[in-house]
Amino acid sequence: MRILIPTVDYPPIEGGISTVTLQVSRELARQGHVVTVLAPYFPDMESFDDDEVITVVRYPGYDLGWGRLIPFLRTGRPLLKECDLIIGINVAYAGVLARFSNVPYVMLAYGYEFLKFQRTPIVSGLFRSIYAHAAGCIAISNYTRSALGHFGVNPASITLAHPGTAPAQDVDPQHIQGFRNEFDIGDGPIILAVGRFISRKGHEVLIQAMPHILENVPTAQLVLVGRGPTRDDCIARIKSANIEANVHCPGYLDDHALAALYAHCSVFALPTSEEEGGQVEGFGLVFTEAHAYAKPVVAGRSGGVSDAVLHEETGLLVNGENAVAVGDAILRILQNPAFARSLGEAGRKRVEEELNWERFTAAILGCVE
Repeated sequence: MRILIPTVDYPPIEGGISTVTLQVSRELARQGHVVTVLAPYFPDMESFDDDEVITVVRYPGYDLGWGRLIPFLRTGRPLLKECDLIIGINVAYAGVLARFSNVPYVMLAYGYEFLKFQRTPIVSGLFRSIYAHAAGCIAISNYTRSALGHFGVNPASITLAHPGTAPAQDVDPQHIQGFRNEFDIGDGPIILAVGRFISRKGHEVLIQAMPHILENVPTAQLVLVGRGPTRDDCIARIKSANIEANVHCPGYLDDHALAALYAHCSVFALPTSEEEGGQVEGFGLVFTEAHAYAKPVVAGRSGGVSDAVLHEETGLLVNGENAVAVGDAILRILQNPAFARSLGEAGRKRVEEELNWERFTAAILGCVE
């Protein structure tokens, strides 16, 4: 099948939706489909695109805000005659291209991308029309499925499908020791958080929880991986709390360094919560990445996270705004190795059996079979 995947989220853009686009395109190509991704242009991405097993067509104007829709449509329309199916990553862009074509399409839904327009009649009406004419809508969590229904999408057209993750990479033990040396990280247990530095991800709460954690596990090391607008504020909080020797913000890390941290951390923690305005995690891909490495998880109980992390089975769900609750959950895992192993192994089994890209793409294609 010839499949077109139009998107505004694709490398070098970081984040969960970009990861979904990349991994779905790769999995479909692995299955033998002819895949084209329509993605925004950024300089120096030619070598990345050339190395992909799919065709990447780049359009200009990403920084134009809503104005990017014009070059997006102009570049995307000629591709329609060469495809049998459209997989719409973003309803506001791919949905418009697909809705006014003669090509069958499936729409993916996460949550905030349509909820933020529910009080904007013209846009919400357009989105409901896009969903209504789709061959199917993929909701990535029960939270998203419920939100779609409240938005006005026919529940019968909604398929629940949890995103997946790639299998764990083999990691050379020397790699993590090199990482510890490079960033002056001690030999204590690593608490790992990976995500964009924005308030709802909970980095500040993890920093607030660290003094309590260190009282009980003095060698614990918190590693906050990522970039974003609140990173500088987090670094200032670390300095003011005088815990610089135990909390590290290395910024962006490549896949190999990140794999080493996943493989050697003791617990993955990201106490997600809801932002003012209603933005929450639709699912939380980083939790499944941690599960792939058999790591126990501490997460904030919000949005679709309860689908990604099963409480007391693959991790612990807590109030992501309560630093004491977050610290206690992390300590429970650090101080109970058998419990930590049971959570981690259950998470890995879930990735092997359910939370993987083969299952996710099968659900997408099932909408048009």
